[in-house]
Amino acid sequence: MKNLMLMLLVASLLACAGPGKTKQNAAVYDFGLPIAIAASQRVMAETVVGEILAADEINHQQIRYRLNYENPSRVFSYTESRWAATPAELLTSKFGTLIQQGSKSTGCALKLKVQVFDHVFSSPTASEGLVQLSAVLLDRKSRKIIAYELVAEQVAALSANAQGGAKALALAGEKALVKAVNWANVEAEKTASCQ
Repeated sequence: MKNLMLMLLVASLLACAGPGKTKQNAAVYDFGLPIAIAASQRVMAETVVGEILAADEINHQQIRYRLNYENPSRVFSYTESRWAATPAELLTSKFGTLIQQGSKSTGCALKLKVQVFDHVFSSPTASEGLVQLSAVLLDRKSRKIIAYELVAEQVAALSANAQGGAKALALAGEKALVKAVNWANVEAEKTASCQ
């Protein structure tokens, strides 16, 4: 009986420390807590802005990175880190704090789609967060494309790891959103059907 109890104890200890267990939980990143921005500091969107979408290959919560100095076409993901939401969801959340929707109704709409959302290494120690958005200005009635732009922003990462990449991508994402809205405002100003 004593041997049986000892064997059960050893078996249960081995089960708790078995090879299938992870040593730590994955680190989860988002864009940080929302910070209140005064209305006067927010960018005004003169067009209606729809839901932000993402390309299929980045519509997940993995934090992607590329080693451009070694093989620019190969995509990696950090195994111990992930996003709290998809890039489109993170940018949609940030959009609400950065951008103020104009009060007047316009005949145009801005569609945004995340095309690139990667931590890119130019060397083993130098990297940046790279965000590219396709911005499409549409006539709301006819659904015709008025203008198209590929908006890109990059921000240097302070460290060559998931933490540095996540912070750089958050900042690059904010800049890309503002740049896309400013582009749409300029294009809408030139287009009669947007007035």
